Amino acid sequence: MNAWHMAIAAALCLLLVACSRHESVFSLSPVFTARSTVPASAVAGCVAHRWKQGTRGLHRGERGGAITLRAESLFRGAPIGLRVVPDGQYARVEYFRRRHVAPLYGSMVRGCLDPDANDGADDAPDAPKS
Repeated sequence: MNAWHMAIAAALCLLLVACSRHESVFSLSPVFTARSTVPASAVAGCVAHRWKQGTRGLHRGERGGAITLRAESLFRGAPIGLRVVPDGQYARVEYFRRRHVAPLYGSMVRGCLDPDANDGADDAPDAPKS
C-alpha cells in the first residue's frame, strides 16, 4: 500500500468512528421542561406504562434521587429519554430526544403531568432497570 491508500483508509476509519458515536440522549438539552404536583415516582411510572407498548428497549434508572427512563422510538429507533427529579412539593420533568420523533411521546409525558392521569401504572410491572 502506498501513502495515498493509507491516508484514505485512515480517513474512512476516522469517519466511521465519528459517525458511530453513541452519546447519551441526556447529554442534549431537554426538548421541554415542566413541573408537576404529581410525585416523581408516579410520573415516571405513568410514562413507563405509556411508553411500554410504543418503544423499544425501555430502561429505568435511579441516581441521586432522579428517575430516568430511556428508550427508542418504535419505528425510527430514535433515542428518547425522561428525567424526573423531586423538587420540594413538585416534580421537575425533562423530556429529551436525539432526533425528530413523533409528537406522541412528548404528548404521553405531558399527559402524565396531570394529577388525574392514572393509566393503571401503579399496577403495571416496572420497566427493566439499568
